[in-house]
Amino acid sequence: MSNVPGVFAAIGILGASTVAFAGEATYRATGKIKSVDLMKHVVTLENGSTYKAARGININFLKPGQKVSLTYSGFGGTIEASAIAPAVD
Repeated sequence: MSNVPGVFAAIGILGASTVAFAGEATYRATGKIKSVDLMKHVVTLENGSTYKAARGININFLKPGQKVSLTYSGFGGTIEASAIAPAVD
């Protein structure tokens, strides 16, 4: 029974870290694509901003010069795009 408080402490720490990730702010960006790196799953806009596409995001249709809208957040020091869609001019 002496390990029970340690188990509850570990659960509390794991729960707190989950809440921190869930509460992360998301942002929007719009711009023209400069390059698409299919191997690294990275999209770079003409303004120099680079976004790693989240797992499950299809970037195969993206082309340089195409205007897109991205929804992104910072995750572990990386800017990760959770949605990328063609933008209307």
